Amino acid sequence: MKISLTILALLFLPAWGILAQTDKKAKEILDKLSTKTKAYTSIRTEFSYSLVNKDRKINTVQNWKLLLAGDKYRLDMGEQLILCDGKSLWKVLKNDKEVELSNVSDGGEALNPKNIFTMYEKGFKYKYVKEEKQGAKTVHIIDLFPENPKEKDYISIRLYIDKAAMQITKSELKGKNGNIYTYLIKTFVTNEKTDAGKFSYKPAEFPGYELNDVR
Repeated sequence: MKISLTILALLFLPAWGILAQTDKKAKEILDKLSTKTKAYTSIRTEFSYSLVNKDRKINTVQNWKLLLAGDKYRLDMGEQLILCDGKSLWKVLKNDKEVELSNVSDGGEALNPKNIFTMYEKGFKYKYVKEEKQGAKTVHIIDLFPENPKEKDYISIRLYIDKAAMQITKSELKGKNGNIYTYLIKTFVTNEKTDAGKFSYKPAEFPGYELNDVR
C-alpha cells in the first residue's frame, strides 16, 4: 500500500510556466519549517484524512494517529496499523487478522510517514500563494508542484503552515484521477519520551493473527 502521505495535501492546476524558478519566499518558509521539524525528538499527532472525488461520488473521512521518533513510527489508520522499528515493517490488517512482515528497505520508504513533514525538500517547485487568517491562527499557504509531473500520480500539493508555530496545519493533494486528499492536523505534540515497544509487533497484543514473513 502506498500511503498518500505523499503526504498531506491537495490541489490546483496553475500555469506551469510561472514556476521556472523556485519562489524565494516559499523556500525561506519551508526551510524554517524543515529546520524546526528536524529538531523534534518525537512527534505525536492525530489528524483526519479525507478522500473526495465528485465525479465518482466518493466522500470519505477517517481519523488517523501517528507516533514518530526518528526512523521509528506507529501509524494507526483504524482498520490497518503500520509499525516500524527502523529495520522491520509490520502491516497489521485488523479485519483479516493478518500481519505482513517486511524489511524497511523492501519498500518501506515508499510509505514512510517520517517524511510527512519534510517531503517537500526535494523534487518540488514552490509558489507562495498568500497569508491568510484562519480562526485565531495566521497561516502561510504554499503550493508545491512536482519537478517531473509525468512521473507522479498527482498534480499539486497545497500546504497550510501556522505562521507563529511554524507547523503544518493542513495539506491538500490533487490527484490526476480526480481524487482530492486532505490531511487536517488536529493535535500536534512534540518531544515526548517514547516507549520503543510501541514501534514493533507483539503477538500477545493480537491473539489469533496470522504472521506472513515476506522478507
